[in-house]
Amino acid sequence: MSRKGPAVLLAFVLLALAAAGIVLARRSPAPMQTPRAPTAAPPSEPDAPRRAWPTPFSVKVKDLPPREELPPGTIRILVVGDSVAKFLGLAMRYRQDEAQAFVAERGVGNCSMFAPAPYIENGKRLMSSSCSEDWASDVAELRPDVTLIVMGGGFFSKEACSVSFRNAYEKRLFELTRAMGAHAGHIVITRVPYPVKHWRHSNVLARVDCFNEVLVDSAQEGKYDVLDLMNHVCPTVACNLESEGKPIRPDGLHFDGGGAEETARWVLAELRRMNQQAPRH
Repeated sequence: MSRKGPAVLLAFVLLALAAAGIVLARRSPAPMQTPRAPTAAPPSEPDAPRRAWPTPFSVKVKDLPPREELPPGTIRILVVGDSVAKFLGLAMRYRQDEAQAFVAERGVGNCSMFAPAPYIENGKRLMSSSCSEDWASDVAELRPDVTLIVMGGGFFSKEACSVSFRNAYEKRLFELTRAMGAHAGHIVITRVPYPVKHWRHSNVLARVDCFNEVLVDSAQEGKYDVLDLMNHVCPTVACNLESEGKPIRPDGLHFDGGGAEETARWVLAELRRMNQQAPRH
């Protein structure tokens, strides 16, 4: 082989490398990508403050909060009547959270179902107190889901078994419930229990039976539910005297103290059941 062969080959390789370098130099350099900043997590929102619902202590015992201010599903109950209504309504008020209810009591002590009327006592002319004088305005103001009527001392009238008393009482109750109208919600009339202790004398038990007949007949006439408090508290003539070792009615008539809690729970449960089963218009 001649000496020119390797020299020619080397020259050819150098020319090829030079040409490749020119081509690479003419190409545009690849753009540099700016590294992406890590995406910041959205700032966490502070927890919304828990809503403070009304409690038995934040609302006057005679009042009911508006429906929209109570937890959904709360049943609003108004208890009206005499002193037995006052005590029972208060016992219900302090057990209301267990039944998802809110209770107002507007009972009147030492009163009659009838309108106020003058009477003579010890030579003085006095005016009687009426349990029912404000019922229509009470329901118009509060608009309860349920109105519970409790006249626990209606048997005090010595005429409770007379035809005249029956007719007058039924007429009065009819007038009152009609005056309350739709504002009262679901009306429930209470069949009352026998009293015990010093309240039980002479023919009181017979008068209670007569009075309860008037209440049941009035409820049937008006198509109202009956809360059978009589059967719950007095399944026998002797009546239940204690609950969990505490007196149900310490004075023999009024539901009060720790012994009344079971009765209050039962009443609340019954009213919720009745209201759920009531026909909707």
